[in-house]
Amino acid sequence: MENPIKVTPRKEIKRVGVVGCGQMGGSYAQLCAQKGYQVVVSDETEELLKKGLSVIELRLAEAADKALILSRIRGITGFQDFSDCDLIIEAVTEKMEVKKRVFSELDKICPIDVILATNTSVLSVIDMAFVTQRQDRVLGIHMHPLVNPSAEIVKTLVTSNEALEIARNFVLSLGKSAFVVKDSPGFIANRLITPLLLSAIRMFEAGQASRDVIDMEFINGVGWPLGPLGIIDEIGLDTLLFGSSAIYEELKDPQFAPPMLLKKMVTAGWLGRKTGKGFYEYGK
Repeated sequence: MENPIKVTPRKEIKRVGVVGCGQMGGSYAQLCAQKGYQVVVSDETEELLKKGLSVIELRLAEAADKALILSRIRGITGFQDFSDCDLIIEAVTEKMEVKKRVFSELDKICPIDVILATNTSVLSVIDMAFVTQRQDRVLGIHMHPLVNPSAEIVKTLVTSNEALEIARNFVLSLGKSAFVVKDSPGFIANRLITPLLLSAIRMFEAGQASRDVIDMEFINGVGWPLGPLGIIDEIGLDTLLFGSSAIYEELKDPQFAPPMLLKKMVTAGWLGRKTGKGFYEYGK
């Protein structure tokens, strides 16, 4: 599906699209609106969309410019209204078949010069690129928008330097540092931290240490604001399971094999803060 015509991506980003209004997608929509961008954010159903938008509104409760920020965000279901966006970020579940379907739909609707980005933490970006007719304008922008001070910009073998530079400038405009990384399993940050998080689960599962001892060791000894098990609750146990499984399938490295306890907790629906229960319990 090689594109025979060289197309220059639009350099000025004014309107940003975000696919998914969950934890990550909603955070992208909020940050982009706070930085002055017009934002179109979607979810599968009206119910999920309303839930995601209500979380954004709750986070902005104390903001003096709350009304202005919210006025820049338009919620939709479906894909059609993304046709007017200059850059679109996909932030749906970490399943390749779902992401490929999103990229295929966006490719049909959006002008050929629009950059399509994925927020995947571990999956192959080039696999998503090759369901489109714009492989050179597909890349990764991986971060937690409201938490991380930096972003990984994932360059595939065919991502153009122009698209890369536009994405880099966009990330800088959000107030983040930008690091270009190769399209490899887990990239850099998740490749490093995933084995540590899984080791914490194995240690807890084996009874080597309690939850509080494991986490307080890192909070007091290393200076982290959260311990590993608390971080997993913030990330989402399902997200960690999908991500570690994907890296393990690619590398067959046992340090990325998900522990049985993680699988059982996901089966039970204990996904962390977003469901009210994970390694910790959370009030409403």
